[in-house]
This record gives sequence, structure tokens and C-alpha cells, in this order.
Amino acid sequence: MITTELLTCPQCDSAEVTLAHVQTFMANTLEHYCHSVKVQDSDSPARCLICGWVGRHEQLNGYRSN
Repeated sequence: MITTELLTCPQCDSAEVTLAHVQTFMANTLEHYCHSVKVQDSDSPARCLICGWVGRHEQLNGYRSN
């Protein structure tokens, strides 16, 4: 993902934010099932490393949907 504007935390305005990539596995075999959430998805889990805010990618300041 290429962005010209920094994404920042909606609570403290820090740019020290992370996005999570979520994968799903079968419970009994541990076989990979799918990539259920990718970092570019609007509902990707987001976290601020400074204040601890937790939310979604789309809630970050500067988020723009494609």
C-alpha cells in the first residue's frame, strides 16, 4: 500500500500505528484456510504503539478507501 499522507492514531495523533494481517486455520488439522483480513482491508485491526488505542484501519486519521 502506497500512501502520501501518514496514517495517525485518532486518539493521540501519533504516526506509530500498526495494522494486522489475520489468517485463519482449521482447528483440528492446523491447515491454512484463508487470509481472512489483509492490512489493506478497511476492517484490518489497528493499534497505536504510543497510547494503546485499538480499532480498525478505517478509523485511523488519514484513511482513504480505494
